[in-house]
Amino acid sequence: MKTQSEAISEGYNVDLSGPGRPMGARGKYPNFEVIPLLTDMEAELLNTLGLIRKLLIEGAPTQDDQEGVVLAIDGLLSVARV
Repeated sequence: MKTQSEAISEGYNVDLSGPGRPMGARGKYPNFEVIPLLTDMEAELLNTLGLIRKLLIEGAPTQDDQEGVVLAIDGLLSVARV
């Protein structure tokens, strides 16, 4: 699945108005393509998990790496509490 910004950069029109999963569409009726998109929260969660995975694989993180992961987790938590 693509993020909303990836879909927009690839020429999709993004619809966030309805309930449920955001969708991206491009083309003209009757020949158009519709794809499901990640929500902002899902994209942030995947990014944070990727950072944590990288730290675990590479061993002892530097102070900058630790701060980056903490900031990513804080950002995710702030979105979740809205």
